[in-house]
Amino acid sequence: MASRERGSYAAAVVAPEPQPERRLPREAMWFFLFAPPPLALLFDPHCLSTFDNMARAWLALTLYTCATGLVVHQGFEWLAPRLDGLPPPLRIVAHVVSTSVLVCVATLAQHPLVRWIYPEIGDDLAGVIWRGILVSLVYLAVAAFIGALQRQAVAARMRAHLEKTAALEARLQMLQAQMQPHFLFNSLNVCAGLVHTAPDAAEATIDKLSAFLRYALESSERRLVPLADELRAVGAYLHIQHERFGDRLRHEIVAPAPEEIAPELPPMLLQPLVENAILHGLSAESGGLVRIECRRRGDRFEISVVDSGGASSPARPGSGHGQRNVRERLRLIYGERAELRCGASSEGGYVSCVSLPLEGTS
Repeated sequence: MASRERGSYAAAVVAPEPQPERRLPREAMWFFLFAPPPLALLFDPHCLSTFDNMARAWLALTLYTCATGLVVHQGFEWLAPRLDGLPPPLRIVAHVVSTSVLVCVATLAQHPLVRWIYPEIGDDLAGVIWRGILVSLVYLAVAAFIGALQRQAVAARMRAHLEKTAALEARLQMLQAQMQPHFLFNSLNVCAGLVHTAPDAAEATIDKLSAFLRYALESSERRLVPLADELRAVGAYLHIQHERFGDRLRHEIVAPAPEEIAPELPPMLLQPLVENAILHGLSAESGGLVRIECRRRGDRFEISVVDSGGASSPARPGSGHGQRNVRERLRLIYGERAELRCGASSEGGYVSCVSLPLEGTS
C-alpha cells in the first residue's frame, strides 16, 4: 500500500527541528596536512637551510601534527556533548585543559620518533609541547567556528523547508475548503426539493449527505485517504445527484478488487470531476451515464471519470475551475509524478483521468 501521510496539517509544520550534532567538520582535519611547512619554521627557523633539512622537518612534523590532531579532534568531540550544560566560559576552560593534556601525552609518545627523524629539533620537549598546544587550540577555534557556520546553514535550510511545507499545507487546505461549501449548497437544494414530493427519498438522501459530509470533515485533517473511502463518498454524491436528475442520470463505479494494490489519494479529489461530468455530460433529453473506472497500468494507477456527453474540445466550458483545483492539489502533493488528463473519450463522451504513482506499494 502506498505510504501513508496521516495526521493534521499543523503537525507536519510544527514538528520539532532535529538539532545538528555539535561536531567538528571533518574537512578541517586537512589543516594537519598543510600545517607542517609553517610549523617547521615555528619549531626550527633554520630548517630551510638545506633541502635535506626541509624534507626531514616536513616528514617529522607531518607525522606529529596528524597523530596529535587526530587525538585532539576526537577528544573534543567526545567531551563537547558532556559539557553542554555548563556556561560557555567553563566549557572553554575545560577544552583548553583537556587539549593541553592530550597534546602532552601525544608529544611524549611521539618525541623520540620526531627527534630521530629530525634531530635538529633538539631536547626542548617543553618547547615542542607548548607549540603543539598553541597550534591545536588554533585548530579547534577555527574548526569550531566553521562547524558553527555549517550548523547555522543547516538550521536555515531546515527553517526554509518548514516554511515551504507550511505554505503548501495552507494552500492545500484552501483548495479543499473551496470545494466543500460548493458541494454542500448543491446537495441541500436537492434535499429541499425532495422534502415535499418524496419524503422517503428525502430521508435517504439526507442520510447519504450526512455520510458524505462526515467523510469530508473527518478527511479534512488528512492529506491522503484510501481509494475505497473516496469511492464510497463519490457513490454517496452520485446517489444525491440521482435524486436530483432522476433516471436521466445513470452511474457505475468499477472499483479495484479488494486484494488489488491501490494508492491513496487526496480526499475529495474526485468529487469536482464527477460534478463536471454530471453538469456538462448529460443530454437535456436522454440524460447520460457517468462511469468511474479504476485500473492499474504498470507502475501507475488510473482513476477515470467518463461521461457519455459530447465533447468538442479538451477544455469543456464551465469545467476549468474544478480541473484546475484537482491539478493544483496533485501538483502540491505529488509534484510531477501525478497528472490529470482531460479530453474526448473514444466512445464520444468526455473523460477525466487521474494518474497516480504506485511506487512505495507492496
